[in-house]
Amino acid sequence: MSRAGPSNPDGGSPSRFQRLQNEHFAQADEPKFRWQTTDPYMARTERDLLARVPVGRADRLLEVGCGEGGNLMLMETGATGAVGVDYSCAKVRWASRHVGRGRFACADGRQLPFRNEMFDVILCRDVLHHVEDKKAVVNELVRVCRASGRIVIIEPNGRSPIMWLLGMLVRAERDLAGNSLSRVRAFLDRRQVAEPDVILAQPFPIGRVIFHYRWGVPFLSGRLAGIVLAAERMIGRLIGMDRWAYMIITAVKNSSGEPARGESL
Repeated sequence: MSRAGPSNPDGGSPSRFQRLQNEHFAQADEPKFRWQTTDPYMARTERDLLARVPVGRADRLLEVGCGEGGNLMLMETGATGAVGVDYSCAKVRWASRHVGRGRFACADGRQLPFRNEMFDVILCRDVLHHVEDKKAVVNELVRVCRASGRIVIIEPNGRSPIMWLLGMLVRAERDLAGNSLSRVRAFLDRRQVAEPDVILAQPFPIGRVIFHYRWGVPFLSGRLAGIVLAAERMIGRLIGMDRWAYMIITAVKNSSGEPARGESL
């Protein structure tokens, strides 16, 4: 997933927070990609999550924060103009070699190298809690989205016990504990986008811990995935949707929204 670029847009040095993000996510993580795209539990839940992204066959799709390309690999879309960008050139090179869908480029989410209104659908998943200037990233998502196009932001819910635990286990993920629906919605300017549609997903994904590729027992996923998923759904009904793991926020760009600037690729 993309983080901000290695330096500030104005040329200054990155903050301590941003240095941590840049260093933690600098290299391609092949084991994570394999886990995301092939593990019986993980691949199933990831496909279900990404099925919420409204992409048509003729749509031009941009993913900001593509990482190793796992999301584009799993998305069942025939979009022929898919592009993935990430600040990590190592991740982009890996994705270019291993993911057949789309084109990949190294870019800063705060200064995307695309002209205004170039894409029909913009996906930004698990990115905002890794960047300091979140508003700058969201402004760029809006700028490169065409009028009446869709901007889909997927972020972990800080109120989810599982996401909170994962945030505590990984230092670079700590900011997700402060994630909330109101926090993310506040970055969307109503002069530029319509009132967003919100979906809560993944009730209680304990399987992300049990079958984790580093800390868990992923070799048991093939046998236990179905049981764990059933237990997650049952627990999710007990804890309430406001504590479900993922927030999927889809906003349609207003036809009158005026982007701030433009660059061409």
